[in-house]
Amino acid sequence: MNSHATRRGTLLASMLLLALFLTGAPASATTEIDGVRFADTVTIDDTTVPLRAGRLYRYTIFRVYVGALYVPENVAPDDVLTADVPKRLELEYLRAINADDFRKSGNRLLEDQQTPETLAALSDRLETFNAAYRDMEAGDRYALEYRPGHGTRLLQNGTPLVEVPGHDFATAYFGIWLHPEEPLSGRFRDTLIGQR
Repeated sequence: MNSHATRRGTLLASMLLLALFLTGAPASATTEIDGVRFADTVTIDDTTVPLRAGRLYRYTIFRVYVGALYVPENVAPDDVLTADVPKRLELEYLRAINADDFRKSGNRLLEDQQTPETLAALSDRLETFNAAYRDMEAGDRYALEYRPGHGTRLLQNGTPLVEVPGHDFATAYFGIWLHPEEPLSGRFRDTLIGQR
């Protein structure tokens, strides 16, 4: 065999080994929640944040979305909402919802949960945040993500749409789902924060 054929054979063997290595590489670890898969961890800036829990959310008889909450392990359930730590709430929608419905339902819940003074302090940032909402189809995902020292951002299918500053904004907006007294759903909240 000449040297050219030897080099070709070596190159081919190397490519086959690389292909086998890539094919055999383990996939990212995931957890299935009500038929929807979520990563076991997410990275927020330089911090790896584990999945705490997830649950299906229904409105009357309709399956609306499956949600998963990521928060550091050392944060107690009662402190999840107010802790100044990286956190992420990821929601996969099971039906189409238009952008205006997100704005209206979020505003209505915030009005029920927050004082007029708090809402006044948040109003400009809330308007900026609400303007970023887009129409969603079944299978699309929104993620609400808090980055300490930066702010709260909204991601659609992994693409950042907006970020607004302030830990106070994060506490209020995550409160739509995690408020201790008037969340969107008490069962949904309790499962996500780890109380049941």
